[in-house]
Amino acid sequence: MILPSCIKVFTLSPNKFSELAVLDYPYSMHSAEMINSDLFFSLKTIIKVKSDRQGRELLLKWHINRIITKGYKMYNAVDLFAGVGGLSLGLKMAGITSEVAVEFDDTCADALLFNFPNTQVIHEDIKAVSASQIQDMLGEGTELDILAGGPPCQGFSLIGLRDPNDERSRLVFEFIRLAQELKPKFIMLENVPGILSSQKGAFIEEVVQLFKKAGYLIRLPIQVLSAANFGVPQDRRRAFILGVREDIGVLPDYPEATHLNPRDVKKAKLKGLADSFPNLPTSPNVMEAIEDLPNIDIYPHLVESDEVEYCKPPVSGYAKMMRGVSQSAYSGLPKNNWDGTICSGSRRTVHGEVLTKRFIEAKQGDTVPVSRLFKLREDCVANTLRAGTPRERGAYSAPRPVHPHLPRVVSVREGARLQSFPDWHRFHKTKWHGFRQVGNAVPPLLARAVALEIKKTLDSLELNRS
Repeated sequence: MILPSCIKVFTLSPNKFSELAVLDYPYSMHSAEMINSDLFFSLKTIIKVKSDRQGRELLLKWHINRIITKGYKMYNAVDLFAGVGGLSLGLKMAGITSEVAVEFDDTCADALLFNFPNTQVIHEDIKAVSASQIQDMLGEGTELDILAGGPPCQGFSLIGLRDPNDERSRLVFEFIRLAQELKPKFIMLENVPGILSSQKGAFIEEVVQLFKKAGYLIRLPIQVLSAANFGVPQDRRRAFILGVREDIGVLPDYPEATHLNPRDVKKAKLKGLADSFPNLPTSPNVMEAIEDLPNIDIYPHLVESDEVEYCKPPVSGYAKMMRGVSQSAYSGLPKNNWDGTICSGSRRTVHGEVLTKRFIEAKQGDTVPVSRLFKLREDCVANTLRAGTPRERGAYSAPRPVHPHLPRVVSVREGARLQSFPDWHRFHKTKWHGFRQVGNAVPPLLARAVALEIKKTLDSLELNRS
């Protein structure tokens, strides 16, 4: 347990807060930053919810007391089908620790071990994983707060083959099995929107009914969220199933959008409807997301290596956040001794003359002839990134989009930026595995937005018990 040695005086005003709580720790700076980060988001919620000073101060004292008595690990989670850790990272930014992650893929399991050294990784087929195995890792008597996961979606994907008989489509039932056996307080299941229309809606109805039989209430209607509405420079839509154990009975809400999709704003302006949007910032566009990354084409060694020095400083707020040089939701997260001068995931793809010429001739926003690759627009968010297939499915490479300015497909790191992974998050060194990991992931900023809603509900339940 992490215990602060003292808590300094703080002040709270009705409209804003500054240095609400400065915690002094005899431990690592990382621990202190994580606690402060958790306080920041919890207190931000308090100010929105409570209008009277006395009420805010009461909630504030309660939050401080919880951190003193419990340490940082206020809430825990288990991440099933964890992939490269997009959901786990989003949970962590919301102040929820993934204590256990389950992942079958070799390269993803290795990436989880590297990027989340404090998470226990079960590297097995989920069908062979038992609830008792997970519970032993959590600790005897430890109640699980959140069971999260994104079961494989290829059987439901509108982009892919959409085969409901694909055995991977049935893995959602393994999630339900473990929910029934582990009995977490909340469930958070992510998938492609196609899961809602699979078998004309019969599949999702079966899933909801099985959750109910397992003892869970489900937030209905199930919503599809766009990552571009939560600060991610990508138009990626995902369905989230949120549930709560029946005996708890308080369902979390879906998050409200924090950003506008630049693509939607442009369309509205053309129709003279620009004033119809709420007063929100737009998500970063493609160039704001990747412009500071090295031009990998001028480095011959990147044919074999994936690491190169940065040569430009970050300019946009988003790029600064990705490189860890500004205060953000990522502040205080462990960087695993990351060298901030080195950009990984930068391995080159060498194209032939004919394809290079097609890339040059294609206009931004168009599909390149023959290859059918999409050329990104510099002033919009990216289209949905795709993952390719593993060896047992033919080892097809992901159809990576084309860089808006350079005659090549985007690198793994550029793809990771478009998914909102910070630069210290490591992917496999090969382009094939690396981009498959990126394309399969849940954007961390989107995961964080959903996780924060569950955390609000957990906070409310804890306060009522207190």
